[in-house]
Amino acid sequence: MEDALYTFAPDNRIAAQTAWAAAVIALAALAGTILLLRKKAGGLSHNQNMLAAMLLFFVMLISSGTAFFSWLKIRKTGTVTVYRDAVETPFGKATFSNFKDAYIYADNQPSLVSPGRTVRTTKILVIEERTGKTHAMSEADYPVKEMLPAIKNAYKNWQEKR
Repeated sequence: MEDALYTFAPDNRIAAQTAWAAAVIALAALAGTILLLRKKAGGLSHNQNMLAAMLLFFVMLISSGTAFFSWLKIRKTGTVTVYRDAVETPFGKATFSNFKDAYIYADNQPSLVSPGRTVRTTKILVIEERTGKTHAMSEADYPVKEMLPAIKNAYKNWQEKR
């Protein structure tokens, strides 16, 4: 295998913290649900225990879903490697001979109150292939401002050597 010119690892710290915190909350909510269901009570106290157990069960469902999807996000974001003739992303390998374009797209989220005003802008590095396949990497996970010049530089060097 050829040597990599550049390697960019994703920053998954926030997703990992979210996954662990949600998993701990899910386990605590499950333990609380079990304790409340096993508790012997009568009358109004029994109804309150059942309501609290139901609410803790919902907390467990929501937090376990959060933990699972945070873990899934971590699994889906992988290292981006730039070679002399290709870029390898978590979505596959894009050879420079199959390159159509590489650019940074600014995804603007409009305000709910004033649609003409932008609330948040997320920059996304997009690599398009001639086959129509697209590799998209968000600035929330990758240093896209550093990646684009590296990819364009490698592409330029590849064109000169062709």
